[in-house]
Amino acid sequence: MPPTLTQLADWLRTELDEPEPLRRDGPPEVRRLALALEPADLPPALEADALFLHRARRVGSHWPGRGVLAAHDGFDARLTTGPNRRLARTLGWTDVEEVTWEGRLVGLAAAPPQGDWQAFRAALQAELGGEDTSWPPEPPAGPLRLALMNAMNPALLGAAAQQGVRVYLTGELRPSAVGAARAHGLGVVALGHRRTELWGLRQLARELRAAFPGLQTGVFPDPGFNFD
Repeated sequence: MPPTLTQLADWLRTELDEPEPLRRDGPPEVRRLALALEPADLPPALEADALFLHRARRVGSHWPGRGVLAAHDGFDARLTTGPNRRLARTLGWTDVEEVTWEGRLVGLAAAPPQGDWQAFRAALQAELGGEDTSWPPEPPAGPLRLALMNAMNPALLGAAAQQGVRVYLTGELRPSAVGAARAHGLGVVALGHRRTELWGLRQLARELRAAFPGLQTGVFPDPGFNFD
């Protein structure tokens, strides 16, 4: 049986801690849900009952009659960089700890199952589909401990190094922080902001299908798309 729009909104509220996920009413039952980061990623003609958008401000009156669900801050925190325990589980990280900075939860520290830099980097690329840039820690040998963080600045890099982190993962490389990373001997992987968002969108689609067996999902943009 397909879920109702209200059931989907309640699930997003609970799972992503999103206070107001329902942005526009639509059909009471949702058989097909289209997921995209923003309206520009969706085709003009869309055979879906409702939309999920990470950034929904420009949806306007497009796709009339479809319900609109959205999550921004909760999506970023739980499905991209930062405290993304879903990615940690997927990649088999262990000894996972939350990282706080100035009273805010900003990421996770963990141990990857791979014993060397090349294998660790290959596992990341296989799961996320690539990276923007990276370099290994110095010295490259030795056990790896990583931090998956939602920001990159010299202070955060220094704090991570003091906690035994050897590899710093984030979305985008900040040139102003490169010198600090090198000074601390930290390896860095800039995973790519949009790349991590798309990983989160696909993961969200998988979890929604598992939670609601009567739901079909489509992640856009996808030129070879079929609703699953």
